[in-house]
Amino acid sequence: MTVRSIRSSASTRSYVLGRKTFAAISAVEGLKLSAAGKRRMEKTGQLTPDQRRAEVIRAYVGRKGR
Repeated sequence: MTVRSIRSSASTRSYVLGRKTFAAISAVEGLKLSAAGKRRMEKTGQLTPDQRRAEVIRAYVGRKGR
């Protein structure tokens, strides 16, 4: 019996959306950032990806009633 490997036709490269693109998609879907979310976006603009991720986690850990 021959062993076959499973190959995905989809690319494994990731694609990151910019803020303007993400905002446009969100607007089409009817999603809006809260005032706190907007402040957080402005505040995290100059952080590294790891620092930004930590800030987002910190913002949502322990929140109830999401």
